[in-house]
Amino acid sequence: MNKTLLLLMKKLLILLAASLSLNTYAQQDPYYTHFKDVIQAYNPAGAGHSLGEICISGLTHHQWRDYTDETQFRGTEAVEGNGQDVAPVTYNMNVNSVFNLGKSGDQFLGAGLSIIDDKIGYTKSTAFMANVNYRKQFQGGFNEVAFGLGVGGTQWGWIDPDFQSKDAFDPIIPDGDGNEMKLDLNFGLMYKQQQIGVSSFKNFYAGFSIANINQAQYSISVKTKDNQIRTLNMSYVPHYYTIVGSDIDMGSFTLEPAILAKYGLLQGSYRPQVDLNITALFANTFRGGIAYRQWANSDAISVLLGYQKDNIKIGYSYDITVSNIQKVSNGTHEIFIRYCIPISVAPTTKIIRESVRFL
Repeated sequence: MNKTLLLLMKKLLILLAASLSLNTYAQQDPYYTHFKDVIQAYNPAGAGHSLGEICISGLTHHQWRDYTDETQFRGTEAVEGNGQDVAPVTYNMNVNSVFNLGKSGDQFLGAGLSIIDDKIGYTKSTAFMANVNYRKQFQGGFNEVAFGLGVGGTQWGWIDPDFQSKDAFDPIIPDGDGNEMKLDLNFGLMYKQQQIGVSSFKNFYAGFSIANINQAQYSISVKTKDNQIRTLNMSYVPHYYTIVGSDIDMGSFTLEPAILAKYGLLQGSYRPQVDLNITALFANTFRGGIAYRQWANSDAISVLLGYQKDNIKIGYSYDITVSNIQKVSNGTHEIFIRYCIPISVAPTTKIIRESVRFL
């Protein structure tokens, strides 16, 4: 590992976590390789898996394993064992259901709760989002349109101030925790169609959403190594998501292609991130596939494996980093699991009274 690369790593850490008295604009929303399984996390119109079920899902995303903050040198080589793991780690949990509205049978309410915990370097954000959407079906349920709103809060701040700098009293390194909670608003649209014409394309879906609509701004005071009070500023920016996917019946198996385009801020300007994902489902039980992620340049190629049976669905992916970060990374691991609990509501029984004397 050369000295130049290690210096770049240190600069990246300081840029992400210790830009004191300066506004920080960066890509803040986490990304998921299983993006089509956690649509609710970035599009409130996707909350609610199916009618008559309460679905609970969890996802853990460990990015760039073994990426550290090494800054100690012996010549041009890093001293092993002095670095700390500062790679991004994301946890996501979703709970949701769908409810019938009225007697027509073509109007529904989707509702859910999302919790997202995201750690990058020595900064951490924890978001709580209540999602609700209105769904209207047409042509006897052949297609459906949904409008959704997400309302919640995001807590962002500096944590775990254990950065091992060469100068033990580096004045720009915070020496204490600090965080703030701010309002967060999301909006989303979804369209679904059972089949496209007479083709083999089934269960088509498309969605568009905007996250961080209110552009929350954080200003956190922290004490530094030289006992001074400095300010950490973070300005959240809107992220725009477009997702399109479908199932393709191939006879003995089903192809499940999907694409997610995210438009967010990167290095001071808005740039698109594109995720391509294609899996094959065999015997309606076993799943395998590949994915590709591009953001400004090629970022990762992923291998996906999965299993589903009855009310449970499990997925695993390994991202092979293809950018320059591969020199200091052992790839990205992601695990997804969902379990749906059937719910039933007994129909109202009509009570017949033979006489008004006995009510």
